[in-house]
Amino acid sequence: MRKKRLAIGSLGILGLIVLLLVLIFFNPYKLNSTLEFTAEHLIIGVILLILLRTLSNVVPAIPGGMIIFSAVPLIGWLTAFICNVVGILLGTSIAFFLARIYREPLVSRFASINKIKDLGKQVSGKRQFMALVAFRLFTVPVVDISSYAIGLTKINYIKFVLATFIAILPTIATFYFGEEIYKRIFGKNLFVTISAVLILGSIYFIIKRYKTKFKINPFGKLRTKLKI
Repeated sequence: MRKKRLAIGSLGILGLIVLLLVLIFFNPYKLNSTLEFTAEHLIIGVILLILLRTLSNVVPAIPGGMIIFSAVPLIGWLTAFICNVVGILLGTSIAFFLARIYREPLVSRFASINKIKDLGKQVSGKRQFMALVAFRLFTVPVVDISSYAIGLTKINYIKFVLATFIAILPTIATFYFGEEIYKRIFGKNLFVTISAVLILGSIYFIIKRYKTKFKINPFGKLRTKLKI
């Protein structure tokens, strides 16, 4: 099974690389005008991005983070960052409450119940909040099933959403410097920029999708691994 997944993932990555080269050198559909139109209608774009980012936290198979990051050249780093924050808070909240309502039958589809129970023990006690913040720092940027896992613990929603918000804040640097890198490497070619970032980001997502590990040790106590 592992070899089969590796083969599928490798083919997916190869296909995306080929697609990237075709799009960069041939631009067969002349999409620059479409992207420029989207840039001029920010409200529609912002709403769609927030919906996608929200959905990506409910359905882990959707690379919402990559999609929002690739939109930085269109809407600017600050707007993209705000969309990312709003989408993550909405999506993780939905996942959290889905886990609270449907419990193990739902969450067991994403992760080992035993490991989730271990997580519940590790983020308890006097330093519960700080341990939760540290955990979210490592899980928010990648394939995120942790909201479901935390929903099964006794952690209350206020602590969960506040820890998630704090964990998102450092990503503002990624968006800011990402826009600067876009400008320096790709200039004003929106199509090439967005295609390159989206496809390369998807390759990263594929790699993370097949095997994601979280190792957090903020106080010498919390050290968790979740496999997808």
